[in-house]
Amino acid sequence: MDEKKHRLLTSRKPHSEPADQTQSADESPTATNPKPMTTWSIVWRLGATAVALIILTCGQFLNTNDFFPLGSLTQYATAKDLNGTVNSTCIEAQFPGEDEPRRLGFNPATVGIERGDIESQLDRVITHPELLQTLADSFERLHPDEPKPEKMILCRSVTQLENGRSVGEPEHKILATWEVQ
Repeated sequence: MDEKKHRLLTSRKPHSEPADQTQSADESPTATNPKPMTTWSIVWRLGATAVALIILTCGQFLNTNDFFPLGSLTQYATAKDLNGTVNSTCIEAQFPGEDEPRRLGFNPATVGIERGDIESQLDRVITHPELLQTLADSFERLHPDEPKPEKMILCRSVTQLENGRSVGEPEHKILATWEVQ
């Protein structure tokens, strides 16, 4: 085997052998002559790399984060407009005896799901607000001492930027509501 292939297929550095002590091709490898990688070890490494690249490519074309961390990388692709807006999805619940809805934390400890998981399916949740029932059920299960919410409200806080800094109070928009059953 020539020296270049030997370096690529073994995990050890090649050694220099005196010319009179060369090993024949049919002898078994020793500590000084490491065994090259088997075909199977090369195949599974190339296969794992190919699968990761396929998942990354599908995530890019489908523009989804369902394959995280191999999902869409569009969040890193462009700079944010310093005079644009920042949108933040939020969840509120109307409880019995309260005049105003109470904002809940969008996290697994409060409603059983992260904000990003809802944002990735925002159009679906707006079209089918009955999906908010799951958040109400999760809130009930996670907070048995709290009153049961009467209404779940999916909202968005829109903050205007000027030179990269927030200006004024954020605008509150209601995206979907659901009467809890």
